[in-house]
Amino acid sequence: MAAVRSRRKLSTTPGSFRVRKKRSFFSTTALTAVAPQPTKANELFKEPQPVSVFLPTTIDLGWYQPWLHGQLTNISHAVLQLQVGKETLLEGNAFEKVFAAVAQFARDNEGISIDDLIEDLRRTQGMEESHECLKAQRLLVFAILGWQSMLYRPTFNTCSLEELAVLEYDSQSNSGLVFDKTKVSVDLADRPLFAILKGFGNLLPSPPPNITQVASENSKSAATWLPLDPSETNAHLLMALLHVRIRWVDCLALHLDYNKSSRTLSLFSYPSFCVAMLQSKGTIFSFASTEKRSFDPRASEEDISQFMREVLLSFRLLFGQHGPSRKLFPHTYRPADPSQNLDQLLPILCMKKSVQQPSVSLSLPADQPVYFAAQHFPVLSERIELVAKELKNSRPASMRELLHDRRDKLQYWTFWLISIIGGISVLLSLIQVILQAIQLARG
Repeated sequence: MAAVRSRRKLSTTPGSFRVRKKRSFFSTTALTAVAPQPTKANELFKEPQPVSVFLPTTIDLGWYQPWLHGQLTNISHAVLQLQVGKETLLEGNAFEKVFAAVAQFARDNEGISIDDLIEDLRRTQGMEESHECLKAQRLLVFAILGWQSMLYRPTFNTCSLEELAVLEYDSQSNSGLVFDKTKVSVDLADRPLFAILKGFGNLLPSPPPNITQVASENSKSAATWLPLDPSETNAHLLMALLHVRIRWVDCLALHLDYNKSSRTLSLFSYPSFCVAMLQSKGTIFSFASTEKRSFDPRASEEDISQFMREVLLSFRLLFGQHGPSRKLFPHTYRPADPSQNLDQLLPILCMKKSVQQPSVSLSLPADQPVYFAAQHFPVLSERIELVAKELKNSRPASMRELLHDRRDKLQYWTFWLISIIGGISVLLSLIQVILQAIQLARG
């Protein structure tokens, strides 16, 4: 295992990946409306508390430690028996120390691999240095990276220690455009994290090549931009016209993944995690690609930041800026695990007509009357355009759907005008018949 180095430049030739030091970047802005509150979740772990890896975030992450505690119930026996100093993984605060050390190393260095992290854990946390436990250590580090980035859910006991595996969410609900496979060889542990992630598929999307680096309304391509009006692209119409089923997931990579055949739209359940990552420059940024030129575009640090801002903004588009959708949210929110706590930021984004927190604190742009996919959602443009075009091409198939569809104002009011005039005509004709019947009865 090559020694870790802190450098500004990174060689991208095979077998010559080296770690380089990252610049310090922390946001000190406050989010007073959803400030963290004391919670019993702190009783689930010893110091250092796992949620401390997201400091100095000011957002409430009270849901995170109960969620993490639930993930630990599935750890394999081989991983549980790993030694951290004189303790096994779940004895004392061994897990908490390893968890914090992984986050610290990932934050301080770029271009790291799983093997680089293991070398650091052996040096700083006293993990075993025997070759026999290397595969289990790789699985542990891979799992912790997944829990800290929420890009994937690691799985245990589904394959041998020769592979790294992620949870295969309901295949009938996935589009197949995010996860290409659920297992990769453990031999990739010496490659940079972005290379391992790409082995699973498109878990960290990057802007399509046809979108300019800085989307401008004055550019020639602006004429082809797809407008996204919150009154026409929202959760209410998706459910009323397309009968879309909204699936709430704990996998950030699946956000806005749409399966056309089953009409299932996946939405990330924990938007406060995006705020925490943006404020703390957390582990998810360790998956950023350091390759400047690649035939297979991968997400840079700026792309990752933009991705998480777009996740936050998408809740405003689908729910927050449309009255019927705001009312619909409590009836659509069905988390995959009902025992997990609700993210307190989610109803704020989805049920408030306007978000009062400073946009810099939420890392959320101001609400717009009309969005453009290329300008406001450059990273998620392909996913959101797929949903918007599907909705745009749909037509009401019943009287009930017609009553809900206000996208074509002329058609909507023409329908009501004809209905009112027709109703009045029918009523007058009925009255005339009744009067004639009365007259004939008297005659």
